[in-house]
Amino acid sequence: MAHNLFGDRFADARQPAWHELGQVFEKEVSATEALNQIGRYEVRLAEATADGVSLDRMAILRDPTTDDPETRVFGIVGNDYALITPEDVCTIFDEHVGKPIETIGALGFGETFFVSTYLPTLDVKGDEIENYLLVSNPMTGLQSAEVRVTPVRVVCQNTLIASDRVATQKMKVVHGKEGKQRMADWLRETYEFAETTAKVLKDLFEVMASTRVKDAEARKLFEHVYATPKKPESNAPQAVMEQRLQWWQENVALMQRRREGAKDLFEGLGYGQDTPAAKGTLWGAYNAVVECEDYRRGRSGDQISASAMGWGATAERAACKKRAFDYAVKKVS
Repeated sequence: MAHNLFGDRFADARQPAWHELGQVFEKEVSATEALNQIGRYEVRLAEATADGVSLDRMAILRDPTTDDPETRVFGIVGNDYALITPEDVCTIFDEHVGKPIETIGALGFGETFFVSTYLPTLDVKGDEIENYLLVSNPMTGLQSAEVRVTPVRVVCQNTLIASDRVATQKMKVVHGKEGKQRMADWLRETYEFAETTAKVLKDLFEVMASTRVKDAEARKLFEHVYATPKKPESNAPQAVMEQRLQWWQENVALMQRRREGAKDLFEGLGYGQDTPAAKGTLWGAYNAVVECEDYRRGRSGDQISASAMGWGATAERAACKKRAFDYAVKKVS
């Protein structure tokens, strides 16, 4: 099951998710109210033992539920592990963000819990940019909790993974004695920052959307983002040089393909490139790079999903988008 939900423990505001499971709220609800409606479940720490002997470790346990009447062991952790439960997450969320939830859910047997809310939308001449503030809380002892700002609306396992790969901000929360306070501080500060910067970004994006660029100017942006790599110097044995030259030739061809791909998107093949905000503008050229990196043309749907989930040069793609953004900002500054 691609959604990997724990029973029907999922809820959604405004619209049903693709898997059509869980609930759709008809009114605004807090995280705590939403958790009550989808079904609370208890996660706790207990002393880990083997044959009646203490292991000097703690077990993360989920108590039986009506739809899964077994005690589940999520992980074994040290004594310094401080559990953050789904109830804790919701309480912190309500106290320090104080906004209605967008989505909420539990995955697997409940070992991963998430909740999100809608951040202020940026409308750039009718081109809306959506972002979400998300808390992802794995309770296995193997991963930290995270606070993320992401354009992905999390409704299942796959979208949770994808949200991590395209997040614009990520803050890890270690399950230690200061974990709850750190989660509270980061949630509050991240939401406040999003609110205060929304207008600044909107003004910047609208200037970009009002800046007309000719094809030659757009090509300069693409050449800056996808620069031809420098040819390697002849300072190594022949066998090594042959490998270096092969790598260089392959990357020259790759950069050329990506420049042409971004150009094709900008000239009309890209999503939303026919809107007033994007057509023939700096905003459109920037978004052509973003689409080129997030959804590269010529790949199957499975390949695109794999890329979003992090297989591939994710950091390099993020760097390409940053170069495009920095170039566009410099042009309008």
